Amino acid sequence: MSLAVANPAFAPSARQARNALALLAAALVLWMVFGVWPDWLDNLLLGKKAFVSAILNGITLAGLYFLVASGFTLVFGLMRNVNLAHGSLYLLGAYVGYDVAQWSGVWSLGVVGGAVAIGAAGALLQIFVFQRLTGDELRQTLVTIGISIVAADLMLAIWGGKTYQFSIPPQLDGAVTTPIITAIKSSGKIVTLRYPLYRLVVLAISVVIGVGLWFALNRTKFGGMIRAGVDDRDMLSTVGVNVRLLFVGVFAIGGALAGLSGVIGGSALSIAPGEDVRYLMASLVVVIVGGMGSIVGAAIGALLVGLAEQIGLVYLPTYGVVLTFVIMVVTLALRPQGIMGNARTRLADPPRPPAAGDIVSAEFTPATAALGVALILFPLVASPFVIFQLGSQTLILGAIALSLMVLAGYGGMVSMAQLTVAGVAGYAVAILGPNSTGVLGLNWPWWIYAPVAILIAGLVSALIGAIAVRTAGIYTIMITLATGAAFFYLAQQNYSLFNGHSGFRGLAPPDVFGVSWRKPIPFYYLSLAVAAICYSAVVYASRSPFGLALMASRDNARRARAVGHNVTTLRIAAFLYAGLIAGAAGVLYVWFNGRVSPGTVSVSEAVGVLVVAVIGGVRHPIGPFLGAALYVLLKTFAIDLVGADRFNTLIGAIFLIIVFVSPDGILGMWRRIAPAFAQKPLREAQEAPGTAFDRGPQGTRNVGGWK
Repeated sequence: MSLAVANPAFAPSARQARNALALLAAALVLWMVFGVWPDWLDNLLLGKKAFVSAILNGITLAGLYFLVASGFTLVFGLMRNVNLAHGSLYLLGAYVGYDVAQWSGVWSLGVVGGAVAIGAAGALLQIFVFQRLTGDELRQTLVTIGISIVAADLMLAIWGGKTYQFSIPPQLDGAVTTPIITAIKSSGKIVTLRYPLYRLVVLAISVVIGVGLWFALNRTKFGGMIRAGVDDRDMLSTVGVNVRLLFVGVFAIGGALAGLSGVIGGSALSIAPGEDVRYLMASLVVVIVGGMGSIVGAAIGALLVGLAEQIGLVYLPTYGVVLTFVIMVVTLALRPQGIMGNARTRLADPPRPPAAGDIVSAEFTPATAALGVALILFPLVASPFVIFQLGSQTLILGAIALSLMVLAGYGGMVSMAQLTVAGVAGYAVAILGPNSTGVLGLNWPWWIYAPVAILIAGLVSALIGAIAVRTAGIYTIMITLATGAAFFYLAQQNYSLFNGHSGFRGLAPPDVFGVSWRKPIPFYYLSLAVAAICYSAVVYASRSPFGLALMASRDNARRARAVGHNVTTLRIAAFLYAGLIAGAAGVLYVWFNGRVSPGTVSVSEAVGVLVVAVIGGVRHPIGPFLGAALYVLLKTFAIDLVGADRFNTLIGAIFLIIVFVSPDGILGMWRRIAPAFAQKPLREAQEAPGTAFDRGPQGTRNVGGWK
């Protein structure tokens, strides 16, 4: 008998491992604060002061991002209401707070005024928008996008394009001495870091609000009622709770947080047009990284984003925005629902613009032939201005929106990155082909750089799809929108590859076969040919096994998997296919404009493509071209209607009307109206005596032999 006793190797528990990591982190912080760095580390990190300042700036910026994102995650995460006008609420709160502070001379009244005003705006949004669109996440998204378009334009009209700066109270202004040692002089004197007091105040406010929100949602009756109302509002109503009033209160709190953060953020930085987009993007990334509906997750996401942005600003100034994007991609790859999110997020059914089987079939009819002939003969009756500015631009924007229609209509995936993909093709044309900027311009022949640019666009689109399809529902819109914003900021900050703000000029189609394709008529026919090829490719794909499988995955992904389809691969392939279409249109787009710059791929322009697709309708490939025609007409002649400066208000209002009245766009509106025109003669004939429409002997109505 062996007396040996099993002595397994020591294996620390998870709790012990966490405690060890916490002790290590605490030791690292203490060393960073009080320690003296060796020369090699000091030189590597550009000095201890630069590194520690970047860390503190990242933490305090994270506090501001958390304040902004807390209202967003409260409304979106807990109530499943998608409010993409949250950035507009932030900026409006900042403007209102500034006016109140200027009028009263008291900064604290500006804080209260901004919070109260936007709290009321949030309550009104819930009453007049979200109560009418309960459960329809896609329409909520579209409506709030339309509201943000109108709100941004109206704020620009009221407050102008100036930058405003709050006057911070003297008690909160200036810098304070911290215990962080930055250097020790040869005389032995210790030099400590001085840091702006107001930034520390912002951090303290964010901590207090974060703890208060967590406690209210997880340890109070109010938080329990919110969660119960989201899960089963009918059951909650039976116990006497006014669910509608409860939800209005939650929206008011979310709006108040947006207004509060607007005043506090505007006091720390500044107030200017475009800040709404910046903080909306920050909120989206924070929620994507942290996880939907988690206050703790929002705090973690804000900390990661804030640190990445500020550390990148010091050590990778050109690619700082890429760090934020990398964090989002890594999080989605390892945990698609976010760090603290619920796993149900990635399994949620995506919002589908059309109902199953309700895509209008694209049959070749006499009307289609007549339209084709009219487009071919159009240059014979139009002026060069109309041919180029209206005709060509409509065809190009329609083709870009067509790529979105492929994803939204046939795949159930609404992508906000299609203009980004087209912009990638445009930048590829500028870099690989000739340009007049003097930056890069490899001067490849057109028959090489144009196909390569289209291929690059397709691959980039597939990469975006590989990231986006790991989640579902509204997350797809959020991720593609954040991706487009990341590319915009990258192009804006990078000069070695994208030439920064200026971009590239002197981009024109080549002279081929002795034809100057830049002239209005040749360029129109080139655009028409590309649009026709893209349209035909979409129609063909919709009837192919690939298209049918894609629509099956749209209608019921689980059943599609059960019959052997790889749904993930299908959706990525759809992104690739749509990317090739957007790339072809992107090549034409830079030739049309003669240049490409960050403004070409801005968030507002990306939203414009969504507006084009939704106005026309995503149930038929012709819809995006109809939407593009209306969009270009309004953009060209808006000066005669509302003035050139208020175009966004006009197009945003039309967008809102169409989303509310006819979610499937102009085509859907026509489908509702057309039967009325067709049935009117029938009714009149039925009332006429002595016709084939007289009632039969059994009281039935005979209609030419129909029963």
